Amino acid sequence: MASGRSRRRPNPYAAKLGAKGRSDLVSWWSSVADNVRVLPPDVAEEFPDSKSTVAALRLVMKLRATRPKTRTKVRTA
Repeated sequence: MASGRSRRRPNPYAAKLGAKGRSDLVSWWSSVADNVRVLPPDVAEEFPDSKSTVAALRLVMKLRATRPKTRTKVRTA
């Protein structure tokens, strides 16, 4: 820029949040960050939103629960 002025401006929401609000936000984020999972691009393409992803995972959980137990083969001599 020729005039040397910066086009940056302060975030209007940061002032409203205040120091306590920022600390609360950081505390909240650190508590939920462990629950964030990043999907590979091919999976994210198939499940574009949380609703479809959760539905598919619940189906997998049901299928795993109903899977027949493996039997051990009885040896005959």
